Amino acid sequence: MTAKKTDAELAEHYNATGDISEFEGAEPFEVRRSITISVRFSADEIDALRRRADTAGLKVTAFIRSAALEAERPLDREAIASLAAGVEAQVHQLREAVG
Repeated sequence: MTAKKTDAELAEHYNATGDISEFEGAEPFEVRRSITISVRFSADEIDALRRRADTAGLKVTAFIRSAALEAERPLDREAIASLAAGVEAQVHQLREAVG
């Protein structure tokens, strides 16, 4: 089961593909972008970005935008540590059960 997309994610998908299949009774809207920045990549870096964008089903520009906007969210280190501790406990229980 996939998570429900935000309005911004739906708009991004629509702008990239023109696909309205994921809209539920609402008309898609276009996100207007008026600011451009230039970023330089090596040949290897852009190849890696193209592969990752293709895997994600996005244009390279949309992939970079998405990655940059995700980067602004701080890591919840306590939540990650808690999840890791839970996984560690499950591995320990599995080892004991298997013998």
